[in-house]
Amino acid sequence: MNKFLTGALVSNAATMGYNWIYNMPYLERLAKTETLTFQKADPAKYKRARKAVLAYPNAEVGDVSLQGEIAKWLYDFMKDSPKATKEDYADLIYNHIQPGGDYSGWVESYGKALVYNRLSDDLKTDHSELKIEDDQLVGFIPYLVFKELGFTVERSYEFAQIFTSNDDYLAFYKVFDCVFDNLMTMSMKEALQKAIPLAPQQFGFKLTMAVQMEDTTSFVQQLSNTSCAIQYALPLIFNILANTDSFEEAVSLNTKLGGASADRGMLIGAIYAQVSKIPEDWISKTNLK
Repeated sequence: MNKFLTGALVSNAATMGYNWIYNMPYLERLAKTETLTFQKADPAKYKRARKAVLAYPNAEVGDVSLQGEIAKWLYDFMKDSPKATKEDYADLIYNHIQPGGDYSGWVESYGKALVYNRLSDDLKTDHSELKIEDDQLVGFIPYLVFKELGFTVERSYEFAQIFTSNDDYLAFYKVFDCVFDNLMTMSMKEALQKAIPLAPQQFGFKLTMAVQMEDTTSFVQQLSNTSCAIQYALPLIFNILANTDSFEEAVSLNTKLGGASADRGMLIGAIYAQVSKIPEDWISKTNLK
């Protein structure tokens, strides 16, 4: 794996100890007395946070979220089978997460629907197929993997369509391509600003404010939140990128914000890895196998 996926997975793993804690003031207090990155999830802290989902209680330090695992599965698969189809991608995920598969962690709603539909079809039940129309960051997994492998954004979107038909994902692939293309000659803020016109129109105001607002807490409270849906996650990713100066600073801020931090971290890490050194000890702590 080169910089895109290494950065994505290291950032994802770094946040796992506080992923899906939806209590920013609580995390702010913790951050004053301890390091939040690369920590094992503590059930007592999740309980004290009140608004929290302990989705990965068995994860060890350095493990990644389901979306991180999907990225690793897809990368390994496409290296060996570069002509694979989106149907092969759906089969790949199903084979890992189905009952009896080798993955035993948290399965998000899109994965559960995939398994349900496959099992219902295999068992020839009379249940209606569940429609999968996901709005989470899993739609960026093909983009990051294919960016690593040199495949087109159009092919990335073809694979993403196993979970969504929303063409906002394709538009944002081009947004992030623009960011990547300009990072070598522009500051992070300038690269983000230049990419905003490529975003779907309904995102324009929030993305503009994300780059302009320097107080991330205020941005979350006024214009966003820390949940999984892309209408919230993508503007927050822009704000985090615009208000940090290094890979480590961006990942640390993302972790402190909580919510869907692990999956936001994949885009944050992939982008900052192009212009900022990933701490070697963070790489060594991450399960990149």
